[in-house]
Order: sequence, then structure tokens, then C-alpha cells
Amino acid sequence: MAGIGKTTLAQKHFDTCNKLSVKKIILGIHEKSKNEEGSSNWLEKEVEDEIFKNRCFILLDDVSEKSQIEYLLGNLSRIKQGSKIVITTRDKSWIGRVVHDTYVVPGLNDNEALLLFSRHAFGNQAYTPTKKGLSKKFVDYAGGNPRALEELGKELCGKNDAHWEKRIETLSHRCNVNIKRELKISYDRLTDEQKDAFLDIACFFTSEKEDCVTSLLASKDSHGSGAEAARVIGDLADKFMISVSAGQIEMPQILCSLGKELGLLPSVEDNMGKSRLWDHDTVVKTLVNQKEEDSTVRGILLDVSKLKDEIAIASDKLTLMPNLRYLKIFDSSCPRQCKAVVEAVKCKVHLPDELESPLKNLRYLHWLKFPSAELPPKFEPENLVDLRLPYSNITRVWDVVKETPNLKWVDLSHSTKLTDLSALCNAESLEILNLEGCTELVDFPEDTENMKSLSFLNLRGCTSLSSLPEMNNLVRLKTLVLSGCSSFDDFHVNAKNLEHVHLDGTEILNLPRTIEQLQRLIVLNLKDCKRLRTLPDCLGKLKALEELILSGCSRLRRFPEIKEGMENLQILLLDRTEITDVPKMLLLRCANPVDQVNNVQPSPRTGGLSLLRHLCLSRNDKIISLRWSISELYHLKWIDVKYCKKLQSISMLPPNLQCLDAHGCTSLKTVASPPMATEQVPSSFIFTNCDKLEHVAKNEITCYGHDKGRILSKTLNRHNKGLSFEALVSICFPGSEVPAWFGHKASGAVLKPELPQHWSDSGLVGISLCAIVAFEELNIGNNNLHVKCIFDFNNVKTSFSYFNFPVGGLWETSDEQRTITSTHVFIGYTNWLNIKKCQEEDGKEECVPKRKKEGCVPTKASIEFQVINDFGEVKNCEVLKCGFSLVYETGSWEASSRADGVEQGELESHEGVGRVRKL
Repeated sequence: MAGIGKTTLAQKHFDTCNKLSVKKIILGIHEKSKNEEGSSNWLEKEVEDEIFKNRCFILLDDVSEKSQIEYLLGNLSRIKQGSKIVITTRDKSWIGRVVHDTYVVPGLNDNEALLLFSRHAFGNQAYTPTKKGLSKKFVDYAGGNPRALEELGKELCGKNDAHWEKRIETLSHRCNVNIKRELKISYDRLTDEQKDAFLDIACFFTSEKEDCVTSLLASKDSHGSGAEAARVIGDLADKFMISVSAGQIEMPQILCSLGKELGLLPSVEDNMGKSRLWDHDTVVKTLVNQKEEDSTVRGILLDVSKLKDEIAIASDKLTLMPNLRYLKIFDSSCPRQCKAVVEAVKCKVHLPDELESPLKNLRYLHWLKFPSAELPPKFEPENLVDLRLPYSNITRVWDVVKETPNLKWVDLSHSTKLTDLSALCNAESLEILNLEGCTELVDFPEDTENMKSLSFLNLRGCTSLSSLPEMNNLVRLKTLVLSGCSSFDDFHVNAKNLEHVHLDGTEILNLPRTIEQLQRLIVLNLKDCKRLRTLPDCLGKLKALEELILSGCSRLRRFPEIKEGMENLQILLLDRTEITDVPKMLLLRCANPVDQVNNVQPSPRTGGLSLLRHLCLSRNDKIISLRWSISELYHLKWIDVKYCKKLQSISMLPPNLQCLDAHGCTSLKTVASPPMATEQVPSSFIFTNCDKLEHVAKNEITCYGHDKGRILSKTLNRHNKGLSFEALVSICFPGSEVPAWFGHKASGAVLKPELPQHWSDSGLVGISLCAIVAFEELNIGNNNLHVKCIFDFNNVKTSFSYFNFPVGGLWETSDEQRTITSTHVFIGYTNWLNIKKCQEEDGKEECVPKRKKEGCVPTKASIEFQVINDFGEVKNCEVLKCGFSLVYETGSWEASSRADGVEQGELESHEGVGRVRKL
């Protein structure tokens, strides 16, 4: 991009390089080549033969095409080995086979940009709070471009606050004159097709998807095929006029303002006689004035949120715009078109009763709250690509079927009067059809033979729709959304390439056996299908299925026996069903017993749910126990049994479990700890409101947590994987006492342990933390709860700044709230590397030398426990007690100094070797 600093950086490198005796610099090659007659002769004369006889340094600035290099240097083989040639250019499309290395000059970072802008905007003057706040907006606009920052600073220097505020309002469409002059050099080098594309993107399509813009730019009268339009977009990216990232086109704000300024008014020199109307006042004036020729208008953008009064488009106005390609009438007050906001907005733009214009060149029609019952009958949509009429009044698109060979995207969402879709039956290029919220739509067209490109069909909330045709011919259909179609009770769709089917909230009674033909199905969502009683046994034949959602199927009592196995299923949600036990398929073996004994990752056998990762059984009042066989699900990470009020025991848990959420299991008594994990990942065990949980079960989980925390700490320390500011293991259960094995305890939220000398040496791997928290009916929704502690280690002559560590927490991923009403124990394990690294970073210059001189670490600490949520400290709870202990690995001096037996104050591990001791 112009002004980014390419020439400055290259010249600096040129001036400081003294290794090569022969140096040559040629600046502004493109402009000189354009202005000189016989440019090739001029270029050849610029390079003396002396250069080819010695190792040299050549700087070629602003090269615009490969031929200029060839004229200057001829055959590059003439250059002596060891020479250096540096080229600056605004176009990277031609450099691929010419250069060995490339460097794209980045913009300044935020701090550098603000410093440069302030230097030119303020100098040595003081600035007001208003200017300080606005400075950030000017810096953001410049996008790290040094030239833009300098010129904006100079323009604003000495101006008052009112001038700054007014300028920020015009910044998006009126470029600084000096910046414009620099940027326009790059614009002038574009071809006519590239200029058209650049101005269209600047005025209408910044932040749009690349494939959408490509299709809109492609036409028989400009860029030709889609491939040609894609090439034009690629050329603009090569010239740094736009960027394409993750399939989305972006344009720097300074270039966008240039494009809007150039695109607004027709100019033979800059705009090839075409205007793009985006300015509010200009648009309104143009639309309401009759009999004024507007053949230059290429696009119209109107923001109705800026309209004070309703307007009516003049009867012959669109007839006088034969070259109109883009028409967008939208409301910027809610970019996401939230239903509550949009429905409250009145329709402010009205069409004449009779529209004579065929609008043959229109490619993009986006009209929020389109006022008419159908599109104009004389409208010829042969070039239409994108049709978006959300919240419209249409009852049908047209009264007859029209040829729409280029139509790819249609959005008629929330058009509550729509009843007829037959006009779209010949849309052979249609890929996405959004009919969400079309509550009067009763039937979907039977004749879909020509809609072979349709890949996404959204019928969410079409409450009058009861069924769909089989759609066998929709060979590209991948996603079908019928969520909330409360009248839909007959599903027989058989589009064989479907990958995502959402039937949640429908009235279906069962699934057809033909569903087994959907062999590419990845997600099947049947949430809240409250009339669903059975599932076909052939469900197990869906071998590509990864996610099966049966949440809220309150009449579903049986899960089908899966004989062939669903080996790719990763998420199984069975909450709020009446299934009496974990499905029989979980009994299928998916690991070799020998592997588990030897702590080796199992090789899953065919059958079973060998890849299952997330199992949800919450709010099931039928389940009494989880069988031992669930422990054989090697990959299972998350088990959710919240509010299973009759659940009494969990016989065994899988080895690599990351989270067990048993909140509200009021009958739960026994829980067996999992086998020791082979995957080194943090774990969380939540037993809030499990008031019947036995002491043995609490001890089992606590022992497991201690062992796993120690192993994870050792692994992190050994591999030095950096800071991990999360609890390696966190546990929560009802209780009011700090476990006896915690070496340091205190009443209240603050603990001040005094530690022995050299406590952090010889095998310390982590620390254990405990907080006893009393709650006064605390509701936890999307506002997560965290228990944390603040460490402040200190000594007589050495001080470390404090730092935070989590002890544990609670979170709610669904919309429901969980309530905690009693006192609970929170236990967390974190690794010593966190503390060690914090101390080392904090004490690089001062503390570490003193430590080395004194030969010890701090022995006094202050630890304060807090309960917070996403907004700050939680008020209706209190930390009653707290505890702290050090965790050592086996074989350390601390471990070897103790007796072999389990003394009071020590915790025996599963392995019988690692212990936490009172210190």
C-alpha cells in the first residue's frame, strides 16, 4: 500500500550497507517509465556496465512490471554472485519468479501509530480529553500507515475540539488531500475492470464474503465469467488494495474513504462515467426527483435509520436507471436484524404502484421490509444473483415462474405473509434459501427438479408447514433446518447428501427407516421433539453421524440397540428423556482390558461408541446408576448428569474424563474414581447440592484429584510448557470442613502460612488449595462463578508482587440457572511452575540476585480467597475457612523424611507413593 514505508525502509537499508563497493539506487521507476519517451532506452541507460563487473548493491524503487527489471538488468545471470538487488513494488503479482525472498512491510502497531500521530497533531502542545479520545479513532482509521498518520496529524494540528469532532464524522468518505494524492497513484494504475471492482467493494461490499462479491462482479457486460471476476479480485489483493482472509474481503479504511469519494459522482477520469450513491442526502434527492436522467447510477445504498420521514420513489425513477446493478435499503441501527428491533421499525421507502422498469442489470436487491406483495411483474431477473427481502410484505415472489439463471442466494426470512414459492422452481443456480419465520407458508414446492444447486434450506419457525417432499433430486443439499416448525409431523426427506438435519421442536412421531440412506449425515438434532416415542434400529447404520441430540424428547424411553456400532459418534445428548439406563450400546467393548491394566492407550474395536466425547443424561428421573462399562469409553471427556434426582451410584468413570457435572443429584451416594488418566488434561468434578454424597466417595475423588494434579504438575514442570493459569484439577462438593491433610488452615478468607527454609526445592511440583464457601441461595446462569486466591509471598529482604490462581468454579452452558443453597468445599490443584515463573519474571533484575545471595526463597505468604463472577466479587456468599498445602513428587527430600505410614494430616494416594504433608 502507498505510504506504508517501503521506499524509506529500503533506502535506510541501502545507506547502512557498506559491504559492497558498487551501489546504485533508482527511485520512482514506474513514474519515470511512464513519463519518458522510449522508456526502454531510458531504463537501459540507467545501469552502467561497471555494475556487472563487480559485486554490487542495487535498489530499484517502485517497479510495476517485470519488463522494467529486464530493461534495467537484462539477463539476471550477468549479475555477479554475492550481489544484492532490493526491489520495492506496489504489486506482488509479477515477482514470483523474479525474486528469492519477499518482505511485506507491516503497518505500525497501535502504540507506535499513536506516538507518530501525536507527534504531528500536538507537537509540544497539551491536548484536551476530547482530542485524546478522538486520537484513537484517527489512528484506527489510518491502519498503521505512517504517511496517513503524519498527514492526518498535520491537518488537525492547532484545530479546536469542534473541528476534530466534525472531521471524525467525515473521515469515512472524505480523504485527506495529501493522502488521496498518494493513494490515487495506485488507483490510477488499475485497469477499468479493476477500478470498477475496487469502487464497488469500497462503496457496497467491504466485509462481504469473497464468493458473494465474485458472483456479483461477474457479468456478461463487464468481467465476463466468475473466473474472470475472481482474477480481478486476486489482482486487487496483489496490489494491496484489498485483503482476503478466511473467505472475506476487507479494505483498509483509508482506501475505503478514497473509493467512496471517487465513486459518488460520475467522472470520466476517475469513475468511467458511473456513480455509486451511498451518501444519504444524495440518495434521497435522486430517488424522489422525477424525470431526471440517471443512467450513470450503478448502485444505491440507503440507510433508513437516517430517514426522518417516509419517502416514495418517483414513478419513473428506476426506469431512468437502466444500468442499476446494486440496490440496498437497510437499517444500520441493528446490523444483525434482530426481530424485536426490526419489527418495531416502520417501512419508510415505498414503491410506485406500477413500476415500468425491467431492471435487467440488477444483480443485488436487498430491501428490508419490502412494502409490496410481490416484485414488479416487469422485473426481468436474468442477472439477479442475490435477493434479500427480510421482514417483507410479499405473498409470492412473482405471479409466474421466471428464468433466474444466476440467482444464488435468496433471503425471505420473517416474511409472514409469504404463501407461494413456485416462482423459484427454475432457480437452477440457487444455493441458499432462507425462509425462517415465514409463518404462513404451508407447502414447499413439489417440483424441485431444477433446484439442483440448493445446499442450504432454512425453514426454522415456519409454523404452518406440516411436511416436505422427498427431495431426491436435491443432490447438493447438505443442511436442512426445520427447528421450531410446530406443525411439522411427517419427515420423509431423502436427499442423500444431507450432512446436518435439525428437527428440534417439531411434532414428528418417529423417523422413517429410509433415514439409513443418509450415509453422510453428521448432525441429527431432535431436541424437544416431545411426541417422539421411538427411534428406528437402523439409526446405528449412520456411520458418519458425529452428533445426536435427543434432549427434551420426554416420551422417549428406549434407545435402539446399536448392533453395528456408531464409531464416529462424539456427542450424545439424552437429557430430559425417560431412558431408564445408559444405552445398551455403551456395554459394547471399545478397549482391550490388557491395555487398561498396562496403562496403554486402547485400540478401539469395531462397534460401540469408541469416539464418544460428550454424554449428557441430565434431568433424567429414571436412571439409578451408571454402569461400570462406561469406564471403557476411552475418549469420553464430559459426563453431564445434572438433576438426575434418583441417581444413587456411579460405579466407574472413564480414564480421560475432563468434567463430571453432577449438580443437583440429591440421591447420589457413591462415586468411584476413574483409572489414572493417560492423557495429561485438566479435570473438574462438580457435586454441588449432592447432599447425600458419602464421605468415602468424597475421599475417592479427592485422592484421585490429588494424584492427577501431581502427575500433571510433574509433566508441566518436566517439559517446561509455560504458565497454565487454570486449576489442573478442581473439585466441589457439599461440606463445611477443610480436609485434615491440608497442612495450613485458617478461619475466614485469609491464610498466612509460614513455610520452612528451602520449601520450593527438591521435588515440589504443585500446591493444593481449599476454600469453604457458604452460599445464600446463589443463582448461576450465564454469569460464571469462580473461586480464586491471591498469593503474596514475602520475606524480610525480598518481596514478590502478588498473583492470582484459580481454585475452581461453576459455569452454566445452557439457558437454565443452577442454584446453590448450602456450604460447599472447593479444592483445586495448581503447579509450582506458575509461581516459579511469576517470581522469576518479577525478580529478573532485583529479586533473583538477592535470592542467590541469600540462598533461599520467601518463607512468609499471604493467601486471600475470593468468590467472583464475570462482573466482579459475589456478595451473597462468604469464605468461612481455607486451606493450603505443598505437593511433592515421589523421592523428594520431603517425602523421604516422613514415616511410611499414613499419619494424621497426610493423604494417601491411589498409587501409595505420593502424599501431601502438613508443613
